[in-house]
Amino acid sequence: MRVQVLVAAIVLAAASFPACAYSDPAQSGNPPESADSDLDQVVCRLTPPPTGTRLGGGHECHTQREWDARQKEAQKELMERQMPAGLSASGSSGK
Repeated sequence: MRVQVLVAAIVLAAASFPACAYSDPAQSGNPPESADSDLDQVVCRLTPPPTGTRLGGGHECHTQREWDARQKEAQKELMERQMPAGLSASGSSGK
C-alpha cells in the first residue's frame, strides 16, 4: 500500500515539472500530421531526487500517450483512496 501511494505521489510530482521534449532531428522541420502523432512523441521529464539525498534526480522518458495514462491512473487511484467505502463519485451509496 505504501508503495502504491509513493508511486502515485511520484507520478503526480513528475507531471507538475516542466516537460523537456526530445524529438527526432529528421522530423524537427515537419509539422505534426495528426493528433495521434503528437501522442506518440517521446517526452522526457525530470524526476525528483530520492528523499533524504542531495544527489540530483534523473529523467524519465515516455510517449505523451503513456504520460497521460499514468496521470489518469494516478488520479483514479487518488479518488478511490479519498472516497469512503460504498460511496460513488456522485455521493450516493447506491442502495
